Amino acid sequence: MKRLRLWILGATLGSFLAGMNAGLVIPRWMAGDHAAARDTDQAYVRSLVADFALRADQERSLWFVLERCREEEEAAFRSAEPSLLPPSLQTQLLEARGRREQRFRALLDPEQRARYDLVSRPK
Repeated sequence: MKRLRLWILGATLGSFLAGMNAGLVIPRWMAGDHAAARDTDQAYVRSLVADFALRADQERSLWFVLERCREEEEAAFRSAEPSLLPPSLQTQLLEARGRREQRFRALLDPEQRARYDLVSRPK
C-alpha cells in the first residue's frame, strides 16, 4: 500500500511539474525564445533527476521524451485552425507569416521571385 501511495505521489508531482514546465515554456516558445525553453527544460530535468534519483540512461530517455513532446506540441500549434484562435493571436500569426514571406522573397533573385509570385498566388 505504501508503494502505491509513493507511486501516486510521484506521478502527481511529475504531472504537476510537467504542467508547470509547459506553462512556462509554451508562451516563450510561441514568442520564439527556444533558448529559454531549453533552459527551463534543463531545470526541469535536473529537478526530476534529483527528486527521483534517475540514472544516466533514464535522464537521456527523459530528454527524448521531452523532445518528442515538444514536437507533438509544435505539430498541434501548426495544425491549429486559425479561426479558433483569439483575434489578437490571429493578427500576430498573420503578421508573422507576412514577415516570413517578405524575408523569403528578399532572398530570391528577380527571376526566382517572379516564379514564386506566380505559384504562390491564391487560386
